[in-house]
Amino acid sequence: MNSYPGPRLGAALLVFLAATLATSPASAHAINGAIYTSTFDHTEVNANQYATKDAVYLNGGPSNSGCKGGSLDDGIYHFQVTNPSGSVLLSTGSTIWERTMEVSGGVISSNLGNQAKHPNGNVSPCGSLAIRLFPFDDTPNTGGVYKVWITRADDFEAACGVGVDCGLAGFVPGHTKTDNFRVGEEPTIPQVGSLEAFKFYDANANGIFDGTDVELEGWVMTLTSVNQGVDSTQATEADGTTTWTPLIPDNDYYVTEGTPVEGNWVHSATIYGAHDGSPQNPAGPLSVAAGQTTFVAFGNYCTIPSNGRTLGFWSNKNGQRYVAADDLALLAALNLRNKNGSNFDPGNYAALRAWLLNGDAVNMAYMLSVQLAAMELNVYNGFVDGGGYYVPAGMTINQLMAAANASLGLYPITTSSNDIFGQRSNQETLKNWLDELNNGAGVLSPTPCAYTFP
Repeated sequence: MNSYPGPRLGAALLVFLAATLATSPASAHAINGAIYTSTFDHTEVNANQYATKDAVYLNGGPSNSGCKGGSLDDGIYHFQVTNPSGSVLLSTGSTIWERTMEVSGGVISSNLGNQAKHPNGNVSPCGSLAIRLFPFDDTPNTGGVYKVWITRADDFEAACGVGVDCGLAGFVPGHTKTDNFRVGEEPTIPQVGSLEAFKFYDANANGIFDGTDVELEGWVMTLTSVNQGVDSTQATEADGTTTWTPLIPDNDYYVTEGTPVEGNWVHSATIYGAHDGSPQNPAGPLSVAAGQTTFVAFGNYCTIPSNGRTLGFWSNKNGQRYVAADDLALLAALNLRNKNGSNFDPGNYAALRAWLLNGDAVNMAYMLSVQLAAMELNVYNGFVDGGGYYVPAGMTINQLMAAANASLGLYPITTSSNDIFGQRSNQETLKNWLDELNNGAGVLSPTPCAYTFP
């Protein structure tokens, strides 16, 4: 399976706010560990070349190399064999229920399928049972390359429906593990190479391709090389990749990802070689070597408006219609501050309006309070989703409000002449983030937005 690890870039937040930060959890459907192909007796594990199709067995969990790493999550899985891109199902000689196995202790422990069609091999020194992948059809790939996939049985059923064998559609990207292998005579090493570009939606904006992310199809990529006279534009396929081959080996290849017409897309990562993962477009220079494939990945996310209402809205008749006793009680429970640092507890809308209109940054705690109050009203009245993730802050809107309230509780006076704890600039940063969101700044979309290219 394509995997492009890379570093997360971003500024650290304040020490006293660190406890409020939370990263997006990994998808519950992502599969930890790895799968391998092997011979029936495990004398070759993770081999890339097999003489015949019936010599290829599935081997789950750690390889024989010290039995370290690669342990799979326990559970019931289905498997299939396809061409390298995954567009053609080759496991047509058996149903999905005949291709079922159980993993326990990180390795394949039981063959729950049709053992007459998919017989067992031996148990490896690492404890994994081998299961024969054959029968499967010939690959249409001219290089004799196949791909084996696994997915959880409950994920397959969720995608297809109960009791339905929907084939390829049941192996949902992000819910699978894969491994490539080749059948036939070992090919002569070519004197040309390939370059593959991969495009993914960075669903948690962390600059890494991980369990929350999905592949993006139809994203325009352009490969150039001055030395080799290459200028080729292609779009990514359903698996998020596009490949240029054959390419003459050289070290001046560059890949440029297209920029969508829609302005709400943000380039979050460029991953290749020893590059640090920071956004770079074009990516390169990239070296292409004979008989090898060079990989580059681009991560992007998109934003959707926060739908926030401004201080002006909450201090005029439009906002007044929404402010009732429960809104005032909500604000009174916070650590809101007046200009002199005293607590602000609004008794009525008139007091709230005057307090909002008179807000200034002489005492930054006052201005932070004003913006916090507006956002609390936005969320409470359903204008803003508090669970929305604001990338510049590195936290959700709810977490941002909690961080601001905590700061106001600790530091009620942060004037330029009375900033004992040096928190004025920190409160100003929190204030600016809330101000931007109250004015409709974009929050991270959990799913890809529309994208078109000129």
